[in-house]
Amino acid sequence: MESEEQFPTVPAPQNTIRVETAISRYPVHRLARKGSIKIDLTKENIPGEGSIHWKVSYNSEYGQPGPLAYKLDTLIINRRIEEARRPIPRMLKLGSLSDICKELGLADSGKNRSHIKKSLFQNAFAGITAKTLYRLADGTERSLEAGFTRYSVILTGEKLPDGRKADGVYIILNDTFIQVINGAMTRPLDYDYLKSLPPAPQRFYELLSYQMYAALRYDRPRAKLTYSEFCAHAPQTRHFEWERARLQMYKVHRPHLQSGYIAGVDYQETVDADGKPDWVMLYKPGTKALTEFRAFNKRGGPNVLEIEAIEPIPPVYIPEITVLEHELIARNITPAIASELVRCNPEEKIRAQMERIDWLIEKKPAKVEDPAAYLVGAIRNDYAAPKGFVSKAERERRLDAKRKKEQETREAKRKEREQQEREQAEIELLDAYWKGLSPEDQATLDEAARSQADPEMLQLAEGPMKRIGQTMYRRAHIRKLLQAEGKLATLDEALF
Repeated sequence: MESEEQFPTVPAPQNTIRVETAISRYPVHRLARKGSIKIDLTKENIPGEGSIHWKVSYNSEYGQPGPLAYKLDTLIINRRIEEARRPIPRMLKLGSLSDICKELGLADSGKNRSHIKKSLFQNAFAGITAKTLYRLADGTERSLEAGFTRYSVILTGEKLPDGRKADGVYIILNDTFIQVINGAMTRPLDYDYLKSLPPAPQRFYELLSYQMYAALRYDRPRAKLTYSEFCAHAPQTRHFEWERARLQMYKVHRPHLQSGYIAGVDYQETVDADGKPDWVMLYKPGTKALTEFRAFNKRGGPNVLEIEAIEPIPPVYIPEITVLEHELIARNITPAIASELVRCNPEEKIRAQMERIDWLIEKKPAKVEDPAAYLVGAIRNDYAAPKGFVSKAERERRLDAKRKKEQETREAKRKEREQQEREQAEIELLDAYWKGLSPEDQATLDEAARSQADPEMLQLAEGPMKRIGQTMYRRAHIRKLLQAEGKLATLDEALF
């Protein structure tokens, strides 16, 4: 493992949340904004764990918990559990609906308060049927085979179990749930980072942290997660076509690549237990992951669940979706066509056509009815540049030429100004030398200067500009004297 000093650029997490590892690894919410995803996981004969079953049922009136319900569980309720410390009390205050809006970064509006209330009820009525094993804080294993809901919700103004009137929204933790989370092993996460992520990338961070910690703990180069496993535990729609799966995961990976949590992604083609297409996703830990791991261990914090990550064979590399493909997809070109265009055409050609269509949309929008179709045709058929179009490269070339000319003009003026200043300083030095002589020495110098003056200066000194001519040959003579004494630079020295 590389030394700590090599990774100084990412600050260590300052706001840590410790999340239980017994239940949080399993899904409860759909992360898509619309639709419904069945959550019914069964794994048979898992080494060291036996069979695992996890199923979540929903109340027909309130519906399946979605992204907002997920944010409430992970950012509000888990934070209150973290703040309460163990043993966790059965009753926890979340705050008013307005407080929850603000904590989630939502506008405090009647609509948002209503959505939060509904999402709380979705969570409260989500029924879990589970058969699994989990680790306690001391490292021992315990089984869980039960059907339960996690908590009940009491709204502001209603009567609490202790007889008080609720001064905010409260949750009452149910027996099975509180027993599990009070004893289960926990793992630390960066709460501020967790909070900054959209639901799917946030869930990815939660799930990959298990394998990421194990990879760093055992000095392994990569953490492993299969695509099917992520889709099942996120949960999200699973695709069996590579292009759709890659685009889906690109959106999940992007914020983690940008933050430095992961430094790179490799894919290995495989199949699942049913023979369906699947991909092993191999993640190189990034600077942020290293910083987190070291910070959490340095603090001696909570126990980390270390899941053994079996190092796979070297993968057949399938590249992550490129920036250029993503830009084409953002222009409403399908992922398959975007991939084909990038594969069959030079990047310079594609970017040139993108620039031209942007110019046409701005200057002549009537010529482009369907920008995506036009761009595909332009790339495939190499359309000529429209009349009047000047490429960005040409504009930059012209601008650079203009800047260069202006710079040359400024430089010439600077040199001219410096030359004038040198000449003026020299004249002042020569005149000061003359004024410092006695009248006798001045007469002697004038005689010598006259005898060495060239004919043009002598002619000038004998005409109507006598004084100017005398000054010129006098200064010329003084200049030679000072140069001989090393008190004045020669012309070559002044120039170079």
